[in-house]
Amino acid sequence: MNKLHLKRRQIHVIAAVTFGNVLEWFEVYLFAYLAPVLSQVFFGYNGTLSNLEFAFIVFGLGFVTRPLGGILFGRVGDLLGRKKAFFWSIVILTVPTFLMGALPTYKEWGIWAPIAFCILRLLQSIPTGGEIPGTICYLYENSDPTNRRFMTSWNAVGNQIGALVGLVEMYLMSNYTSAEFMLSWGWRISFLTGGLIGLLGIYLRHTLHETPVFEKLKVEHKIDKESLLQLINKYKYKIGIGTAFGAIDAASFYLIATYIPTFFDEKIGLSENQNMFVSFLILVVTTVLLPFFGRLGDKVSNKFLCSASAVCLIALLYPLVIAIECENLVAVGVIGAVSLIPISCITALIAYLLGNLFPAPVRFTGVGLAVNLADGIIGGFTPAIALFLMQVTRSPVGFSWYILACGLVSLFAYLFFLKRHASPQ
Repeated sequence: MNKLHLKRRQIHVIAAVTFGNVLEWFEVYLFAYLAPVLSQVFFGYNGTLSNLEFAFIVFGLGFVTRPLGGILFGRVGDLLGRKKAFFWSIVILTVPTFLMGALPTYKEWGIWAPIAFCILRLLQSIPTGGEIPGTICYLYENSDPTNRRFMTSWNAVGNQIGALVGLVEMYLMSNYTSAEFMLSWGWRISFLTGGLIGLLGIYLRHTLHETPVFEKLKVEHKIDKESLLQLINKYKYKIGIGTAFGAIDAASFYLIATYIPTFFDEKIGLSENQNMFVSFLILVVTTVLLPFFGRLGDKVSNKFLCSASAVCLIALLYPLVIAIECENLVAVGVIGAVSLIPISCITALIAYLLGNLFPAPVRFTGVGLAVNLADGIIGGFTPAIALFLMQVTRSPVGFSWYILACGLVSLFAYLFFLKRHASPQ
């Protein structure tokens, strides 16, 4: 294959994978914004359950079946092909989104409305566990040694774009519609928009070809048909290492995305629009930095970049704690902004680290388990754990112990395991 054809194919893969990945984080922001509305539409909200608690329940449901999805689509990807797993994950993510937008409300259907809503939400979250692993495998296996980090750095770009689209829709809904409109049928617009985004993703993934690496596995009859338990037992250490690689990245990003805007809201009373603007800036900065650090990773030692980034995040904890305790809003904002640089660096390289950690016959399953343990469990529960630590320590900086622990775990993994476990392909 000549270089021009390879480059064109890689551009096609990046475009299809990136824009096909938008729905995952669009629906995360969708649920976060619509939680108060959905509590009334589907649960007959009567004041016994606060909107904030309901938001946590809806958000948490999205993580319950992620590990199951990672395992299910991981085995499909390793046994039947990356394209089949990648294609059907977006289909199963899209269909429930459309159906949610067409569900009868609590007033129309009674108790069956929340039951159907929760079932669809759980069904929707299953393929989410296969989305990131599928993206990583597709980008990794369509790259070449000269640009592998750059290619895989696009793993998170589609998610970031989805979050940005979700924020824009939130802004438009907040400022140009009424509460009555949202309760009547305005809430359906967001689900139907998500469904349309999913259809675009289905089309784009349909245009993708199977990865050259998996095609080679089929030709050479190297498909790994071991049972799931055998696979986990055989690669448990690498799964643990992969989880450790992503611990600080997941915990730090979720903390900055949730705590920093909330801190500003509590201390200076930011409006909803201003909070959206802070989140928008965070997403824009990290999105722009991802390909940059991917390109840098192809030229500079990944061990150095990841270790230095982890050290930076750990070192920034102390001044952040002091700034929060002193309620120095400028310092908190500056430290939060600076933290985005090392977080973006690790986020850009983590896909390569995970793809390179597992051999091709079990790559999809291995990456799926590591990703969902790191992002789904460590990252997904960061807001809840941070809140618990702040309550136990009776301090607004109690969360720092959790971030410190995650940082030390990742730093240890970068220093001692980054080069020891390289896949043969």
